[in-house]
Order: sequence, then structure tokens, then C-alpha cells
Amino acid sequence: MRANLIEIFRSVQGEGFYVGVKQLFIRFSGCNLNCYYCDTPKTSEKCHDRIRGRQILNPVSATYVQNLIDTSRVHSVCLTGGEPMLHAEFISNLNRTKPFYLESNMTLPEKARKLRFVDYVAGDLKVRESRVEGYDEVLEKTVECFKILKNTRNRKTFCKIVLPDDFDEEEIINSALEIKNYVFGFVLQPVFGSGVEKILKLQDKMMEFADTRVIPQVHKYLGVR
Repeated sequence: MRANLIEIFRSVQGEGFYVGVKQLFIRFSGCNLNCYYCDTPKTSEKCHDRIRGRQILNPVSATYVQNLIDTSRVHSVCLTGGEPMLHAEFISNLNRTKPFYLESNMTLPEKARKLRFVDYVAGDLKVRESRVEGYDEVLEKTVECFKILKNTRNRKTFCKIVLPDDFDEEEIINSALEIKNYVFGFVLQPVFGSGVEKILKLQDKMMEFADTRVIPQVHKYLGVR
């Protein structure tokens, strides 16, 4: 089994409730959405293995990735992208010798069903202002994915909402209410460089029904990957 990867590296988690934990990052290539603020390359002919200081041709074998997982001293393995759910079959073939932490846009419910075994889910709720095509369908699939990968005794699931300067507060609250029973909390994340005053007001309202925190992209402030 093989998959196209952008890079593999070790660093601290820079977003969400688990900011600061040490992780092995497996960054998959490709995404089914095209958010205007995305800062991640979509494809690459080579995978940058920053742990071993080498570049390897794509696609990368599961055996190669498994060896890095087995030998890394980390809190968890961050499966990120791009959109890692596009590679659900590859992920399913990996041995979970470390906890698996899935970062997903939560728009591929059929793939989500294959990844129920993950230990952590950092799932996105896209806002209309992210300019994704077919937003209403995207939102419907997002709610379905959260139902499939909901927070349980064995899986910790939270929702991350990336917010530009301009957003519809009422629409976000209504969408969050559809998800609140499937997560242990919400993270409001400003687009890097955006203001937070309006976001703080949204936080006040969302705290009436869920643990809601404002957490920026900490790794960018630290200057690490």
C-alpha cells in the first residue's frame, strides 16, 4: 500500500485543544476543497522526510511510514494534509503503535467510516466565507462526518472553525448547534493575521452551549513547522 505525501516531520501541535503536544506529522497530498486561506501545497513529486533529512519519490510505502511511527517518541501521530481522509485505505493499513490524531475537513463521510479507530479527531467546520464550492452540501456532509467520528470514551473529537475577518455569526452558531452533541468543544481559530474582536463576541455566545476557546495558529508564532 502506498500514498502520496508532502512531508514527514516531528514538531509540536500548533492548533486546537492539544497545542504543544509532540507529534509525528504525516502530511498527505491532495484535497477535495479549495479554501482561499489554505497555506499547504496540494501535490509534490517527492516527499520531504525531515526526520531523516532526505527526499523520497512518491508514492511512499506504508512500510516506510510505519517504521517512522514505531521509532518516534511522541504523544501521537498527526494525520494531516491536504485531506488525509482521501487516503483512508492507506491509513487503515497502518498499525496504531502510537495514538492516531486525525486532522480533517470532515466532508467525506464514506471515508470517515473507515477511520473510526482513530484516537483523536480535529474536525473542521467550514464557514461560508471560506469560499468552498457547494457550501450547503459541504455543511451537510460535515455534520454527517461528525456523527460518524463523534466524541466517545475511546475517541476525543473537537471542532475547529477557521474564521476570516468577515463572517456570519448567526449562521456559524446554527451550524455549531447541529454538531455540539458530537464534540467535547469548539476552537475558534482566526485566519493568521486577522483580528479577534468579533471572534471574542462569537465565543461569548457559543459558550452558552459548549466549551469554546479562541486559539490562534501557535506554531506560526513560534516559528516552527
